[in-house]
Amino acid sequence: MVKRNIKKNLMLRDLTTFHLGGPAELYLEVKNKKDIIYAHNLAKKEKINLFVLGGGSDILVSDKGIKGIVIKIIDKTLKIKGNILVGRAGVVWDYLVEKSIQKGLSGIECLSGVPGTLGAAPIQNIGAYGQELADTFESLIAFDRKNDEFIKMNKKACRFAYRDSIFKKEAGRYIIFEVTLKLKKDNTPKIKYDSLSFYLNENGINNPSLWDVRNVVLAIRKAKLEDWNIIGNAGSFFKNPEISKNDFQKLKKIIGEVPAYPTGNKVKIPAAFLIEKAGWKGKSFKTAAVSDKHALILINLGGKAKANDIKNLAEKIVLDVKQKYKITLVPEVQLIGF
Repeated sequence: MVKRNIKKNLMLRDLTTFHLGGPAELYLEVKNKKDIIYAHNLAKKEKINLFVLGGGSDILVSDKGIKGIVIKIIDKTLKIKGNILVGRAGVVWDYLVEKSIQKGLSGIECLSGVPGTLGAAPIQNIGAYGQELADTFESLIAFDRKNDEFIKMNKKACRFAYRDSIFKKEAGRYIIFEVTLKLKKDNTPKIKYDSLSFYLNENGINNPSLWDVRNVVLAIRKAKLEDWNIIGNAGSFFKNPEISKNDFQKLKKIIGEVPAYPTGNKVKIPAAFLIEKAGWKGKSFKTAAVSDKHALILINLGGKAKANDIKNLAEKIVLDVKQKYKITLVPEVQLIGF
């Protein structure tokens, strides 16, 4: 029988981009399907929870930590054949983006710099600058803990939506092991995002290549967003709310001009705009704060934050925006262990 190195009470703050989180009761690095089955069976036998940790982004882990077993898939195998990319869950997302561009493949270049792993990308249906994972998603292989089997899931089965998927709706049921993306053999990127087009034009890049787009996206992210390696954060803490056209008109009466993006019968409003308008940009609460660079980012102030302070700050922002603008902000970041 293969001996597996299960660690006890490993501090999770060293494995999250917030640099926060108490101990994992049990922690196991997973290399293959057999390891996944082993961890699943152990959790089932001991009647304990099982949590899958990706790159540690898009989550806020309680200072109490996580009871049960935390597993992290470390297999970083990536294969590219033609315009098809097949990668294991442990592949670093931005590494995959860089490799796709090296092969002249388009479809995920605007997602350059997004933190986290390939295995976590479908959970959040990650997106940025007019692209999202669902646009290029082909299929994935996951372990279905409900039925004790590995299954292949297509796009329909994943039920992708804006920063959402079946993996959020049925949290804990699936362990994503491998993801397949289908890109385009095209070095002419399609620019959908106004700020990206503006930046390219301002820098005299009229016919951008994939590399141009990647470099510009990375430059914008560096200028606008906090580097989690330096200041702990989980990126965008809230989703951009989608409201009815009627509610949009009501909001304009309260605020005046509002940046907005039509999405079918609804209108998407930048959450950062609402938070900044409500006066929260740069404000602190105990050991947590709203970034003065971008109002959508909550930060670990001085590297000494308590997870509860981040959570409480988020709740204060939600309440204030609700009272002022009749819009309820919904966290994009998952709260774990609270």
